[in-house]
Amino acid sequence: MNDSRQMATNVETPEYFQHKQIPRGTQIAGWSAIVKTYGIDVPLRYFACVSDKHISGNRRIEDKWELFDKRYLPENSFAGHLNFAFRHESIDLLVIKRVFGAISKEELCNFILSTPTGAIARRVWFFYETLTGNKLDIKDASTVTAVDALDPDKYFTVKGALSQRHRVRNNLLGVGVFCPLIRKTEKLEKFISLNLAQKAQETIGKTGAQVVARAASFMLLADSKASFKIEGEKPPRSKLERWGRAVLEAGKRPLNQSEIYRLHQIIIGDTRFTQIGYRSEGVFL
Repeated sequence: MNDSRQMATNVETPEYFQHKQIPRGTQIAGWSAIVKTYGIDVPLRYFACVSDKHISGNRRIEDKWELFDKRYLPENSFAGHLNFAFRHESIDLLVIKRVFGAISKEELCNFILSTPTGAIARRVWFFYETLTGNKLDIKDASTVTAVDALDPDKYFTVKGALSQRHRVRNNLLGVGVFCPLIRKTEKLEKFISLNLAQKAQETIGKTGAQVVARAASFMLLADSKASFKIEGEKPPRSKLERWGRAVLEAGKRPLNQSEIYRLHQIIIGDTRFTQIGYRSEGVFL
């Protein structure tokens, strides 16, 4: 492996990181240290640094900096900072994938095999093979206690299936090529606790079918008007109604070329002067 890709054992903390001044008396750690050392081009949501002093509550947020108590200082190596990142920082799949693209397979294998039954090592291994589609030259994990890919207390997850190779429960919301992450925040938790779906069901259950249908029709018409208003259009009511009918068709059939053409015909109505199909100029729809 090219020695220039090795993480130095004594990385000097710069004065600035991603255009933000690093707090005095601290050392960058975790993702920030790895991204800085390897010159990885990726934005970070928060930057981690460890103070040379004790911090009340062990950590606090200052602007975009997450400051940790001096007891959290990791070993100044790739392994030390990767362990710190997975243990104490948020998961960002873009950051993780860019990091995987910047280090060698040898270095990653060394990290995993140093603690092959460790929860963090197995999660790193799982994320590498899931996000890159590449398989590392490592034997399947032994029968150890399974761990979650994402902490369900911090992220919205699915139940997921167990990856026997890594002994990791794949509770991600997507797959390697497309996987959104939704963090559990106080605002989202509060909104979910309102249980609006159940309240809506209860309200609809007490309301006559005709009233519900009229309300739905009114809301659809209002939404259709708003959609055209955004484009600065004032379509006739007939076109609004056709648009509404197309919206009501959403999700009933697989979205392929034939279905798109069918929806076009509903919206356009009179096709004598309009060619149905994909546009060859202008916007897509």
